[in-house]
Amino acid sequence: MNIGSRKIVVDEAIAQLRLYCESNGAVLKYYDGLPGLTTVGGSEPDKVTLEDLARTMVVGSDLRALDIPWLLEVDAEKEFAAIPVKARLEDAPPGSELFDAAIALDEKFSGHRGFGHAKKAKLLHLKRPYLFPVSDSFIRMTYSEASAGAEFLAAVHRDLVSPANVRDFAVLQTRLIAEPATSPAKVLAEAPTLRLLDILASLLGEAK
Repeated sequence: MNIGSRKIVVDEAIAQLRLYCESNGAVLKYYDGLPGLTTVGGSEPDKVTLEDLARTMVVGSDLRALDIPWLLEVDAEKEFAAIPVKARLEDAPPGSELFDAAIALDEKFSGHRGFGHAKKAKLLHLKRPYLFPVSDSFIRMTYSEASAGAEFLAAVHRDLVSPANVRDFAVLQTRLIAEPATSPAKVLAEAPTLRLLDILASLLGEAK
């Protein structure tokens, strides 16, 4: 499969995901809400809560004290409400109503000093995990030609809908479902395809 500027075959992707799950169990449980995906959108899907901010800290958002009151007071209820909790990036090509709604929500959380793209992406992914990619320094390396904003969202969309990637991610999910019950990676069988892409993009960026 092609992810940003990198390539990985399914066998290697499975191996990398197993290693990730062995050392990131807390992230998968408290940030992703796996297994079960019972916390999609958080307890209040159309606003940011202290619970949301605590969950982002588990994935390394490194929020500052000054970020927290600002985030809690951002008036984005209308922008959140315009996007269904399970809206998928696969269904949001650039120029579509859903893509534009995603950018509008992204912009509501822009402009606060010290609250950059990586922090914002981790928060928005938590609130709409099928639509917003996670971002970190390694993912930005993998998507070096489109590392932020609408260009980044469009680049990830392209990778999600690429026919070859659609096929490979389907195989990947089948392999994850077939993981032994004792395998930490089995919980990823429930994860959105977007989250699998995020994890692999980060691992690929870290490897270079």
